[in-house]
Parts: sequence; C-alpha cells; structure tokens
Amino acid sequence: MLTSKVTDPYASALLNLASTSNTLDTITSDINDLLELFDSNENLVGYLENPLYSKNSKKAVLEKVIAPLYFNENTVRFLMVLLDRNRIDLLGPIAEKYLQMVYDFAEIKIAQVSSAIPLTPDQELDLISRLRNRTGAKEIKLVTNVDKSLLGGLKVQIGSKVIDLSLKGQLRELATQLDANLF
Repeated sequence: MLTSKVTDPYASALLNLASTSNTLDTITSDINDLLELFDSNENLVGYLENPLYSKNSKKAVLEKVIAPLYFNENTVRFLMVLLDRNRIDLLGPIAEKYLQMVYDFAEIKIAQVSSAIPLTPDQELDLISRLRNRTGAKEIKLVTNVDKSLLGGLKVQIGSKVIDLSLKGQLRELATQLDANLF
C-alpha cells in the first residue's frame, strides 16, 4: 500500500510523458529492457541502491551501462529523476505499474495460463480468440507455464478472475458436490 503511493505517481507521470510525446512503444520497450537488465545484474542494482555512493557517480555508471542500449532520451531522464530523488530502488515496482497502466490504456489483458502440457501455437491462438471475445479486450497476451499437477486441461487467470478448466479442478468440484450431498 505504501509502495503504491510512491510508485503510482511515477508510473502515471511516465505514461503521460510517453503518450504525449508519441513514444509509448519506445518507452515501453525501454522499460522492458530495463527490467531485464536490472533482473540480470545484481551488482548494478546494489551499486545504484547503495547510499554511500554519490548521485553523480551513480549517474555516470548508469549512463555507461545503458549507453549501448540506445534508450529514448525521456527514459534516460526518467531514470535520472529516480536517482536524484533516491527512488531508483523502486524502479521494479514503478516499471511493473507502468506496464500495467500501458496495457490498460491499450486495452491489453494479461492471461496467466497454466496447463498440464505445453500448448501448441494453434491452441494458443484459439485461447486468445476465446479470451478476447469473453473479455472484450483488443489484445490478449498469454503468459504460459506447465503445471503437471493439473492432470489435464488448463487454468486461466486474468486479473482477479480465474477460469479453472483443469481435470484437478473438476475433480475437486465433484468432491465438494458429493460431500454436500452426503450431509
């Protein structure tokens, strides 16, 4: 809750900047690249979050690291603002909130899909089509994973809604109905 009071305004400001400067795609790509960079480089994150180093040295290191990636100038300025305000440690939550806001802005829904076996490309396309019709979203992005404990079928989560079409879920529902009928 407290983190969202800090992250939401930054994410909202970045979305506003991206949309008004017509760089929404570029900045969104930059944010995804930054998340990947920060996830894969603990030393960089540790250095940037360490209060013993000066802001100028942190800026110099960050500029050297991101220079080869050719980020949009607005993305770079945003990073420098986070450094100036000692908020670089919140880049992850700010970036996640920004991406969520971009998806909402573009009417894109993220569907977490767990299946007993990997889905084929045709099954993924069929699922996307069905979910698009059901949700009214312009686009559906699938995040898939294999969960062998489902026994068969799949489980889909979009936001707080869960659609359980797994064999395990159906067996659990059947057991609940049988328990209710016995008493």
